[in-house]
Amino acid sequence: MDTDRRSPIEHVIVLMLENRSYDHLLGYLPNGHGLAGDEFNWVDPSNSASERITVSNTSGYITAVDPLHDFISVEKQLFGQTGQIVNPAPMNGFVASYMEKAKGDVEVGRKIMECFDPGKIPALTTLAREFCVCDRWFSAVPGPTWLNRFYVHAATSDGMIVDTVKHKYRMKTIYDTLSENGLSWNIYYGDIPQSIILEHHWKTLDHFKRFDTYYTDLEKGDLAAYTFIEPRYISFHEWKANDEHPPHDVRLGEYLIAEVYDTLRNSQFWEKSLLVVLYDEHGGFFDRVPPPGPVPSPDGKKAKKPPFDFTRLGVRVPAILVSPFVEKGQVDSTIYEHSSLPATVKTLFNLPENLTARDRAANTFEKNLSRSIPRSDTPLTLPVPGEPNEASRHRALLRIDALEKWRQGEVDPAEISQEPLSVFQEALVELAHLLNKEARRKVRANAIKTEHEAALHIYDSLTHFLDR
Repeated sequence: MDTDRRSPIEHVIVLMLENRSYDHLLGYLPNGHGLAGDEFNWVDPSNSASERITVSNTSGYITAVDPLHDFISVEKQLFGQTGQIVNPAPMNGFVASYMEKAKGDVEVGRKIMECFDPGKIPALTTLAREFCVCDRWFSAVPGPTWLNRFYVHAATSDGMIVDTVKHKYRMKTIYDTLSENGLSWNIYYGDIPQSIILEHHWKTLDHFKRFDTYYTDLEKGDLAAYTFIEPRYISFHEWKANDEHPPHDVRLGEYLIAEVYDTLRNSQFWEKSLLVVLYDEHGGFFDRVPPPGPVPSPDGKKAKKPPFDFTRLGVRVPAILVSPFVEKGQVDSTIYEHSSLPATVKTLFNLPENLTARDRAANTFEKNLSRSIPRSDTPLTLPVPGEPNEASRHRALLRIDALEKWRQGEVDPAEISQEPLSVFQEALVELAHLLNKEARRKVRANAIKTEHEAALHIYDSLTHFLDR
């Protein structure tokens, strides 16, 4: 972008979904640095005589067994079962890691190499073809969800390498910087915003809004300078989780992507906006590209159990830049990581300072906003997968406040998820405990085991904390 020209971008919107690698979702796209089709992992990465499991474009929408993606497991996925660090990483331990989760079942293990045919995820595919794919965007940490989401907000996880509420997250965030410089921001959420654990936010709780208000805000001409959107993480009656975190249905994430884009595209804000569609981490799914060389520690803090100094990036994830100022079909192979987001927001809005050494060193992506006038050929709406009536039903539910419907007794009692909780969802329940200690006492005697139980507890705790 011409640095002498004032940026046309007045609004940045970020939609961050869950736990999919670049190759898993976009590897079979013809544009971008994807798959040749002959990439493989051995069943035993230390034994080249063991069975080869080759990539395919046969992934279904539901991955029944949630892959491992804690720090130790990611190290094994990158470097093999010994976890011995070499550069470049051989990226040969994904099958073995998934088999570990599946108790040695090779048939389950081979599914981790299944990637999507582009036609099965038309919303994401259309954005990738119409706008800019960043095919060297890496997660900030080789580890789980919370840490990587913290880097988007604060360019650090404050020395944490595990998802835990047993730490006081008092880092300065991009939201602090925006407020200090008179710029507005909002965080929209499906059921509970993971970002609410950042304690600086507790002074500004009115910035947290349920996702159904995204539509009404845009309709009445109210869009903040910076908007962050968190999906629904837990199914609740008709409102199904749309975060794409296994075992959740990827089609539901497609509907959310389409709703966010379509609403923005047909609003008064389109020609002033940049939408970033991004995934927090790879979630254990195969990717062929080794993370690049060392990066700065954000703040010199080190994790102890397990030990890590925060100078290595995680696995590559999908990232798409969407704006009428982006040329069609663009591919950006610059190395980015999650700290590139606050770094770019700083540049676009001319903010005075970085958050940490990590975002200070991160590459920024405003160069992709290269047009002097906005495009007139961008799609008005995105295609979506699935049976049309079912897709329309789920999309319509995004405009309805699930909590209010539940309070009024207007939910389907037959649609109750008895799915067991993932590790990530268990952490969200712990977050709800933190927000409402009274609710914590109530549930101690009856431990939460299912999605439905978790959703009820989260609504109770969040309502208490937000006082609404």
